[in-house]
Amino acid sequence: MPEKGIINTNQFVWLLFIIISIFASMQMPGLLIMQAGRDAWLSVLGAWFLDVLLALVYAYMGIRFPGENFVQYSITILGKYLGRLVGIIFPLFFLLACTVLLHGLAQIVHTVFLPRTPFNIILVANYLVCAFIGRKGIEVIARMTEILGPLFFLSIVTLCFLVLPSFHIARLKPQFDEGVAPFLAGAPLLLTSFGICIIMAMYIPLCNRPENGFLAKFSAVSMGALLVGLVTVLSVGIFGIVDAQYMVSPGIQLAKMINFSNYFERVEMIWLLINVGSSIVGSSSLLWAFGVGLSQVAGLKNYKSLIYSGALISLVLCIVSFPSGIQQTNFYHYTYPIVAAFVETGLELFLFAAALILRKRGTA
Repeated sequence: MPEKGIINTNQFVWLLFIIISIFASMQMPGLLIMQAGRDAWLSVLGAWFLDVLLALVYAYMGIRFPGENFVQYSITILGKYLGRLVGIIFPLFFLLACTVLLHGLAQIVHTVFLPRTPFNIILVANYLVCAFIGRKGIEVIARMTEILGPLFFLSIVTLCFLVLPSFHIARLKPQFDEGVAPFLAGAPLLLTSFGICIIMAMYIPLCNRPENGFLAKFSAVSMGALLVGLVTVLSVGIFGIVDAQYMVSPGIQLAKMINFSNYFERVEMIWLLINVGSSIVGSSSLLWAFGVGLSQVAGLKNYKSLIYSGALISLVLCIVSFPSGIQQTNFYHYTYPIVAAFVETGLELFLFAAALILRKRGTA
């Protein structure tokens, strides 16, 4: 294992919570409302349930192959060559997820916070910070999540509480007015965002109590689902489905509503700062996972040399592949879920089945 750092269960929970919540809450509520309408909050419950089931598989594989992440046990299960071919898909997926996340973050910062700053300058700054943190290793990232994780959770809960007086429950009714199809389509869409926590397979070998992998995932995804559910319900209940589905970030629009007698306003700036910090840490974790996974596929002893290379590739993809926010949103809505479902669910279930059929186990 190129990474020598060790994390505890509490840090494990906040690492997963940060990456789940940031990925699922930034742009997903609007897309989910567009897909499922008034039933969007039910889709959150469905996605939570499916993700918990998927967590059982990842936790089991972490115990069956002690001391190995999914890049390593891909090689153990499938052999030297085919295992590396399958194993490299995971770090490449993390790099893609980092690209989508940082482009979405830069888009929000550019639109809400720094409209006069060139978009590419914001992107470059984000990547430099993420790469710097990623090179510091998992222990540094984990300590940062212990601070930012509770702040992010409390900020959204407080935000939802403050805008509650404007909430109209009648806008959530009736349920299933267009049948169950919107709900059934919305749950898998959100699952692909929750599913980014497959990164738990990179954390389990580094946890001082790897048997707590499922507990950490269950806690993190439950808190993440609660936050996404709150933002989704309030967005529909306050703005209505017609307006909420076209919002770039419903959470920011909710924060803009907070105003106490013209003395306490522009609260969205505070929320955005916490959001930016959490997104940077989550993206650093993805770059770290990319570097560690790729170094294991290539047989390198040090992953840190790959972090800046990965950040540069991701930056180029951001600029070339998504010239505008609309193209990034379309990719996130239509293409990314297919890729994510293949990696997060299909590939891991394939490894799980192969391990059982071939009777492979870790040697540690």
